[in-house]
Amino acid sequence: MLFDDYPRFLDTSATASNRKRLRLRHRAMFGSNAEIFTGARVLDIASHDGRWSMAALQAGAAHATGIEANPDLLKSAEETFEHYDVPRDTYRFVNDDIFDVLGDPGGHEIDVDVVMCIGFIYHTLRYQELFSGVRALNPRHFLVDTAVILDDEPMVKLFSEDVSKESSGLDHTFARAGRLVTGRPSVPALEMLLETHGFTVVKRFDWQGFLERHHPEAKVVGSYREGRRVTWLCSPS
Repeated sequence: MLFDDYPRFLDTSATASNRKRLRLRHRAMFGSNAEIFTGARVLDIASHDGRWSMAALQAGAAHATGIEANPDLLKSAEETFEHYDVPRDTYRFVNDDIFDVLGDPGGHEIDVDVVMCIGFIYHTLRYQELFSGVRALNPRHFLVDTAVILDDEPMVKLFSEDVSKESSGLDHTFARAGRLVTGRPSVPALEMLLETHGFTVVKRFDWQGFLERHHPEAKVVGSYREGRRVTWLCSPS
């Protein structure tokens, strides 16, 4: 397992670093989608400390590009990959705003098969830019893991985040006085956004069934159990 092979990731971030939670999320995102990573070039949006870029490589990806706006987290990712002697030609980390990168993918030499958007959607309100930018890359697969709100209507709930916190969004364009307005979509809203921008949800990880069958005692993934977080695999329509 990733966090047994690379335990340094348990200490490189204070955000959601519980070993049990990380293992279960890894199973949902990578264990159930292993076939999409073999030989793939992967873009990791808001790559944080590099944990999921490493997971993509471990799953068989040929190359991973991580985009991270927080320079401290990017530095940590670089140091961890160097610590584990990951071949330098298999990864690249870019300290930049993802919207600047999506606005000029050619200039950033972005050529991908799989786009991962793990834990980012609820740290922004720039949904149109995000989904249209990803669709323009023409990936074969789009892996989404995000918090959602429980509402049967296509709704977005607004939040105000402190951008100084490691777990918050970092948007140099719209942050003001250390705060950033972000949003969490409902499942119908997320479906609408994906469909409008040319994506079909082809696999929805059954968190409730998985936990009931294999980990009924797990409390560290309560948001997934309760449907307040989802893990979807999407493909171009």
